[in-house]
Amino acid sequence: MNSELHFLKEFTYQKASGVYTAAKDGSGGEEFAYSDGDVAEEYVFSCIRDAGDVSDNSPELVRWARDWSSYYHLAAGRANHIRVLDLPRELSVLELGSGCGAVSRYLGEHHREVHCVEGSPRRAAITRARCRGLDNVKVYCADFRKLLLEAEYDMVLLNGVLEYAPVFFAAEGRSPGDATAVLLALAKSALRKNGILLIAIENKIGLKYWCGASEDHTGRLFDGIHGYPTPGTARTYSKRELSQALDGSGFGFRKFYSCFPDYKFPTSVLVDDHGAHRGVFIHNWIEYPAENPGLDRSYLVHEGLAARSLADAGLIHEFANSFLVVASEHEPAGFDSTIKPEWLASKISVANRDRTVHCVTKFFPKTKTIEKTLIDYNSSDRRDTKALGHAVETAKWISGNLLSWEVAEAVMSKHFRSALLLVVAEYHEELLKSFATGANDDQGYPLLRGECFDFIMGNIIRTAAGLEGIDNEWKMDRPLPVDYLLYRSLSYDVLGRNGRWLCHNVPDADSFVIAMVRSLYPGYDEQRQARNRSLESTILSEIRGELGGTKWLSAEDGMAPWKRGVRKIARKVPAGLRARIVGLSGAINEKLRILFAQSS
Repeated sequence: MNSELHFLKEFTYQKASGVYTAAKDGSGGEEFAYSDGDVAEEYVFSCIRDAGDVSDNSPELVRWARDWSSYYHLAAGRANHIRVLDLPRELSVLELGSGCGAVSRYLGEHHREVHCVEGSPRRAAITRARCRGLDNVKVYCADFRKLLLEAEYDMVLLNGVLEYAPVFFAAEGRSPGDATAVLLALAKSALRKNGILLIAIENKIGLKYWCGASEDHTGRLFDGIHGYPTPGTARTYSKRELSQALDGSGFGFRKFYSCFPDYKFPTSVLVDDHGAHRGVFIHNWIEYPAENPGLDRSYLVHEGLAARSLADAGLIHEFANSFLVVASEHEPAGFDSTIKPEWLASKISVANRDRTVHCVTKFFPKTKTIEKTLIDYNSSDRRDTKALGHAVETAKWISGNLLSWEVAEAVMSKHFRSALLLVVAEYHEELLKSFATGANDDQGYPLLRGECFDFIMGNIIRTAAGLEGIDNEWKMDRPLPVDYLLYRSLSYDVLGRNGRWLCHNVPDADSFVIAMVRSLYPGYDEQRQARNRSLESTILSEIRGELGGTKWLSAEDGMAPWKRGVRKIARKVPAGLRARIVGLSGAINEKLRILFAQSS
């Protein structure tokens, strides 16, 4: 691209790519040095180009994820944080830094007009491919530094972009702070009166970094906490620093939201309102741990218990893993549902489930209600099932801590096995008291009513009166054996949430679950465990629907700590032998084969 400055209206449409460029011959953007690599991006491009369904949260695309890079661009959930803001639909949006178009697609489906600017020619073409069929979306390949923008947009989005200002706007003698101010000024120049700037960015002192996660951009442990001692790198900000930078750039109004585990695939978004958080157990909404796919991380501190302590101290928003910020010159008119939400906490459930049952759950403190709603994809798809029922409803909010916090405390206690057995025994007693049918299965295990399916320790509140279930989203139309519920809750609430801190003391996850259940049912063995695993797999297949299996094992998998151990072993295997293992078909477990492949 030449050195001249350009307005977007001066760009030329390139029929071959569908992208607008400053150069009439379609060239330009080659100087922009941000990429996942040729092989990775060409793979993502081919997946999107060949897919029949490229819509927001496409169930087809995620099936082709083979590693973290492709999962990031193809999986559902990339726009979760924007979805919960209830933005007006009649917006003209400018997205600076569209990447491979996952968020762009969401914007195009939900807003009147979307202009996406991407500096990489290939990424711009991928964005266009992801947004095909959306005539309201235009994609421009342009270097931000050579753009002139006009005040014609209701919203400008910097989604994972502001942190790169010190890299790409670092002219000679320009400090990181000055570089950030230049990018904020550029964004501000594009806003109409009452327009908003929307920023999603990691927190340099986010909880996950204190607990052992490598800095997302540099890959170094504690790099942001140390203030980024190496010059020339991407930089994120604390809440105070980000607020000051925005204020210094003329954004006098700022509304913060906290994203967990981060803004990339947020499952929980909390409104930053300390006063409203008192006495509502806001930590119950926080997902943990925040994995760092593609990066090494340690587990120095129990992330969940630390989050609970920060919430109790009124500091959780200072240490949020990521921020979502709505900023404007002054309080913007027309955005009341976004900047003055009636809800305080939201949970977005889209991963590992069929799109027909994607949900958003919100907590409304004034009415003390929990409202769960299906995401409307304007689709005619309907879930048809006989065995597993799904319900979305408004329920009363229940005061108290989740039983899963007692699990976490037990895991971190000195005598963790005996402490955990006490929690599991009480949970087992409650299962029988609340759901027992009075009958047993063919092996003598008590049968429970099918509505017990979601009654796991992460869905139980301890109240003054005892244990009370919440979020009863799924119900089976047939009885379930009590040991299956024990297996299920141990897998999710003990191993899934706490396995990172257990794996040093529990070398084999399968044997651990068997021992726990056997403490209540001495006859429980490997065969019974396999039976429960098979039942869980069958039910999950129904929940996942058309997702089927994915090529990549997501870091959300509860067995992640033990899989990491396999990867470490795999890395020590000579390359030639590892290649032979990867090439095997059916001779070894498929998941193990993929783990070896990911270690190559």
